[in-house]
Amino acid sequence: MYIVVDHYHIDREVVATAWNLCDRMISKQTAAGLGVERLGVILVTCLLLAIKMKCRAFCEGEIAENITRSLCTLVGRDHTCTPAQINAMEKEMLKTLDWKVNAPTMQDFVRLYVDLHPLGKLGARNDTFAAQYLHEITRYQVEQAIYKQELMMNYKPSIIAFAAMMRVEEGLEEAILPLDMREAETLSLHGDFKLEPAEVEECLFVLEHYTEKIIPYEEYESEIHRLTAANIARNANADPALAPVGVTDDL
Repeated sequence: MYIVVDHYHIDREVVATAWNLCDRMISKQTAAGLGVERLGVILVTCLLLAIKMKCRAFCEGEIAENITRSLCTLVGRDHTCTPAQINAMEKEMLKTLDWKVNAPTMQDFVRLYVDLHPLGKLGARNDTFAAQYLHEITRYQVEQAIYKQELMMNYKPSIIAFAAMMRVEEGLEEAILPLDMREAETLSLHGDFKLEPAEVEECLFVLEHYTEKIIPYEEYESEIHRLTAANIARNANADPALAPVGVTDDL
């Protein structure tokens, strides 16, 4: 799924919503009725529905048609489906899930926590790299957590998201995250968020074991500067006449 959304430059948060829909839809199926082709149609329909909910810009016109056609080829190595089958599955899914399709994901919790975090508030005022770093590295961890059964089966999404954010905090120097900010965030465990500190610490330990090492803040800041400079140089040399008007290439 990440390959698809990255290809179309869609927010990766869409994948978390798609997996949530997929897990709930599959739980409603019988083993006998869940063949490879039907499973594939469910998967691509969940992804398309998630795109519709999270990225409205991709829901109309040529871009929407191209995405739907491309998804039809992803059902399986020996199978394809039609837009009509995806449309029928979407209707079946909405009915089966009683239209409850917008459950909060770990990415939703990440965004909430970062917005309430002292660095998030500071970043909103001063546009610092610290808030961006906190959000992006926390989100990257929960993207990995989706595929880790040890995390998804044992901890709530809210716990995983908060533990991921605390792991990022641990790597920040005091000059970036002063002691008083850290203490304020710890108090939020009991206050605003009402999370159990012991459970968060346990989840943080599991995250460290099952996810990749966190990139240091200094390396992240340097890479952002490098990419920004590269984008500026590329845009300066680009021919405006060649600017794309829509997504037309296949996956």
